[in-house]
Amino acid sequence: MKNIKRVLFTVSIITIISACKATDPENLTFIDDREIYTNITKIRSVLNGVYSGLPDGYGDIGASWLAAACDEAEEVNNAENIQNFNIGNITPFSNPDAVWDKSYESIRNAKIFIQSTDTITWKEYQYSNPTEYASRIKLVGQYRGEAKFLTAFFYFELVKRYGGVPIVDEVINRDEEWISRFPRRSFADCVDFIVAKCDEAAAELPSTYDTGNYGRATKGAAMALKARMLLYAASDLYNQPSNTDPLLGYVGGDRTARWVKAAEANRAVITLTPAYAFHANYQGISTLGSTKSNEVIFERRYGSSNSFEKENTAIGFPLGQTGTCPSGNLVDAYEHTVDGDFDWSKPTHAANPYANRDPRLAKTVVVNASKFGKTAATVELFYGGDNGKPRDRASKTGYYLRKYLNEALDLQLNETSTKQWIYMRLGEIYLNYAEAMNEAYGPEGTGPGTLTVSARSALNSVRTRAAVGLKAIPASQTQAKLRDLIRRERQVELAFEGHRYWDVRRWKIADKAIGGPLKGVDIVKNTNGTFTYTPTMVENRVWNDRLYFYPIPQVEISKSGGVIVQNRGW
Repeated sequence: MKNIKRVLFTVSIITIISACKATDPENLTFIDDREIYTNITKIRSVLNGVYSGLPDGYGDIGASWLAAACDEAEEVNNAENIQNFNIGNITPFSNPDAVWDKSYESIRNAKIFIQSTDTITWKEYQYSNPTEYASRIKLVGQYRGEAKFLTAFFYFELVKRYGGVPIVDEVINRDEEWISRFPRRSFADCVDFIVAKCDEAAAELPSTYDTGNYGRATKGAAMALKARMLLYAASDLYNQPSNTDPLLGYVGGDRTARWVKAAEANRAVITLTPAYAFHANYQGISTLGSTKSNEVIFERRYGSSNSFEKENTAIGFPLGQTGTCPSGNLVDAYEHTVDGDFDWSKPTHAANPYANRDPRLAKTVVVNASKFGKTAATVELFYGGDNGKPRDRASKTGYYLRKYLNEALDLQLNETSTKQWIYMRLGEIYLNYAEAMNEAYGPEGTGPGTLTVSARSALNSVRTRAAVGLKAIPASQTQAKLRDLIRRERQVELAFEGHRYWDVRRWKIADKAIGGPLKGVDIVKNTNGTFTYTPTMVENRVWNDRLYFYPIPQVEISKSGGVIVQNRGW
């Protein structure tokens, strides 16, 4: 009990916004402790501990990101665990992204919270202080909704990695060999479970919070998670016509109906009142700090630091260490505003590759001869330049990261700033809707009820908004062409936001977008001050189709006595 009380009195809302480890589950095992669950402040503190199990957006794998395990980026440090993905060094015994234990720990913590608050009546306030009674009843209902949302979130993290997983909807005694009682459930069952939890949570959650509660789950967050889950569920990976394994996807049913459900769920978020709205500045959405944006649907808030800036500022700048570097694959995807697709084979493009490009490129990526940092210093990515090869820890790709970096900080003075990680925002929801509508009704089609906006129109809402200002995609697109345009829009709009690694899996194009050549650019400064850019291959990455689903940790299969079965190919 002493440990419990120490945790409860020290955990605060900072638990949600700081990059801390999950609260020790042993410290949450107090189902019978009435002292905890008759104190509204302590109840909130316990819930904050459940939030701490959320993924750390600024460090998927050690100090790196899953972006560096697909065609978004390359990690400059070869010793980082993320490199195991790029050489195919993933096994049931060793997986740098093995979230099984952490997710089930968090699910257990959420369930303990829900079960422990189930019998709270606050009767002592019912007649003596009716106002306080009503407030507490409402607040605990909200907290339970938050715990249900978090349960759905943690299950989504499991399902997108492993396919169907055990659904453990009860509090398990940690000393019990429980795992043999819970075989894996079908992918369809898991989708239905996550959707149901989101619906339950949405019914209990408020639409907005005041300043001190940013980072908590809202009604919109629960609806957006449901919308994302349904989009995934309708995608290629889980709808293979030849699939006979219910753990790895659907084995029948109406796929078009799944796309319609995904469209309806995403449309419901777009039309929610009070409405979400696009942020006025594209780069600003990744550097909000402690401010609020009406585009953000669900976020994690962090304390003040500068570690991310140090880790990802280019070598050659004061205290810059370099980290995750954008790839040529990503940079080449940003369209040319005059000619459409960017193409290195066009002499005018190759001579000045960063002119007349989608404006989101300059706000996401640091390119040669651009300005960076508080002093607006010129970046020298050419061979022999201050920030270029062959300098140790220079970018392998010819690019550095700009997104998320607070360039106003003076790292030499150890200046810091607060950060947030956005799990869901309006831009994604529009693109989810566009994708689902295109697959269900084609580029211009609409559907029943609220599905009155076409796929192309939704796509153009993202492209033509004030923060981007691109030309609208014209009519007369084929379904296949618009599909490609939507996928490219997701690649650039949501760059480094944790989507690409999973998108290319669900689209079944990981053999090209994760495997194959990772591209970059070599740069030479000419005697007349101009530059010669030569596209190059940084590395040839390994892919095996069995990687579409992670291996179940072998220790879990062994503990279950074979009740939990391994994924195909492992």
